[in-house]
Amino acid sequence: QLASAVDGVRALHGGYSVESLQAALTEAFAYEGLSLIHVPVYYGEHELGGMGVFGRWNVGNWVADTQRLRHTIGL
Repeated sequence: QLASAVDGVRALHGGYSVESLQAALTEAFAYEGLSLIHVPVYYGEHELGGMGVFGRWNVGNWVADTQRLRHTIGL
């Protein structure tokens, strides 16, 4: 909704199905200005809702530790 407050921006909702997302993409492509599609994502405890990633990332409150480790191992 916030994007629709900006003149010239076409704000769309991607919906909750493949069909609704495809419709939003079609509409966004047909618009001659800037389009923004909101795609809802799952946030919760279920294992299928995760990103399936692991390891040390250079983000968050452990950045200093990660950087130190990278320098130690020569990355």
